Amino acid sequence: MKNSLNYESVPRNYAHCFNEQCVRSSQCLRHLVAQNSTSQYDIVSIINPKCIPDKTDQCPFFKNIRKVRLAWGIKHLLDDVPFKDGNSMRRQLLSHFGKTAYYRIYRLEHGLLPKEQEYIRQLFRNHGINKEPQFEKYTEEYEF
Repeated sequence: MKNSLNYESVPRNYAHCFNEQCVRSSQCLRHLVAQNSTSQYDIVSIINPKCIPDKTDQCPFFKNIRKVRLAWGIKHLLDDVPFKDGNSMRRQLLSHFGKTAYYRIYRLEHGLLPKEQEYIRQLFRNHGINKEPQFEKYTEEYEF
């Protein structure tokens, strides 16, 4: 299976690994990032080759390639919730995420990780709402 990666999604200081001899390189996110690096950035963070152990199957820098399902958008999350519950839930979301993060999520600038989705699901349950929270879209993203 060929893993494709949009290099724009890589965090700015994420460490790249250019070790082609590593026995686990095909399963390592750091190596996948290095393979997909572009000339967009003159300087990137890399794993120091002198710190890579001889037995690469025990590399402390190894990061397994894993995708997670992100939920995007909470603009209409509370549309079908009773008004009194909606106000309380909005305040709890603002308190939990903070004002900046809340509005980044609201404007589709930041996706919700599974644990954040679960928090919202639990918030619905705590208010007696058995309906599943509805987000605007879902994407599969690499977990950095």
